[in-house]
Amino acid sequence: MALASQRLIVPISAEDKRMVKAKAARLGKLSAAELVRRAVVAYDPEDEAVEDEVRALLTAFPGLHAETMAQLDRTDAALDRCLARMDQQIVRDPAA
Repeated sequence: MALASQRLIVPISAEDKRMVKAKAARLGKLSAAELVRRAVVAYDPEDEAVEDEVRALLTAFPGLHAETMAQLDRTDAALDRCLARMDQQIVRDPAA
């Protein structure tokens, strides 16, 4: 990692500045500037796309879950009918 030798001036609200300084203080011996630098380096806009995709899936999940549970109920009922028929056939023809 290169030695930081450049300065970047970024306008920030007083409230945001307090929040950044407080977060840096909670993290230990880390300056607000270093916290911001690390955040910028770690930022990846594609992460937001993934986050948006996860949000969309979470929005769709209740409906998908309900459909899945309904299909499982239908499958379970069909299996119960099939097993009942098999039991009836075995009772009628024990030699089979």
